[in-house]
Amino acid sequence: MNYLGSLTKALEQAVNYLDETAALNKKIKSILLPNLIQFVGLLILLIVGTLVAVPAIQNVLNQVGSTDQLPRATLWFKGVLDNLIHFWYIPTFILLGAAILIYLYIRTPQGRYKFDNFKYRMPIFGPLIYSIHFSRLIRAVILNIRNGMRIQDALETSKSVATNLVMLSLIEASINNILVGQSWIEPFEQSGLSSPMITEMLKVGMQTDLAEMMEKLLEYMEVDIDNIMKRIMKTLPQIVYIVVGVLLIFVTIVVLVPLLQIYMGTWMFSAYL
Repeated sequence: MNYLGSLTKALEQAVNYLDETAALNKKIKSILLPNLIQFVGLLILLIVGTLVAVPAIQNVLNQVGSTDQLPRATLWFKGVLDNLIHFWYIPTFILLGAAILIYLYIRTPQGRYKFDNFKYRMPIFGPLIYSIHFSRLIRAVILNIRNGMRIQDALETSKSVATNLVMLSLIEASINNILVGQSWIEPFEQSGLSSPMITEMLKVGMQTDLAEMMEKLLEYMEVDIDNIMKRIMKTLPQIVYIVVGVLLIFVTIVVLVPLLQIYMGTWMFSAYL
């Protein structure tokens, strides 16, 4: 019965984790998709407007004999697009070569470790990814401790849930610390990835009831993950709005200013000077 109870609890934890992950992905998509669509739409408008509208405007000015010149930003961006179209193979090969080199480097142990380390330390999403992975580890450790395992064996068994090499190396360092009589919490504390509250709760748990303290730690981390998500939902749209705003200003300068110039008819005056 104990085995069935543990299995049932493990399945419940797995289902809860999948539900939380799905809800998290849904929240992130709800933030990113509308702003990403807006950004792509403006980018297409900028490129198409420059390639289609700008030459048409220049032809109108030339036909009426106007001395007006298109804005420098418009001419510069049109020149950039013309060069990209004419020499398309150069940026294509550069981007493709860079992507292949990055992919091959990430496939190496050193590259994979650095990439996994970047996942934990990158702005905005790094703390969230680490918190999710660490809470997954704690859930597995709790289950093993409840089944009568020592912390060393619980960590050894639970390291299979770690898909990130940095997390795996921290678990291995913790197991090695136990073997030499040191604190297994120390590697997580020295990494700078775990908050002081998390490490302090684990230290208190080692002096009292570790499984019970880890249960409280999970409750704390659920609140912490929710707070991180709220900060992301507040910060990410602001960043996207800034990027979209800059692109919108560029669209106005490159495409709309020449169109307004034609619409207002200012070229008619210079044609008769």
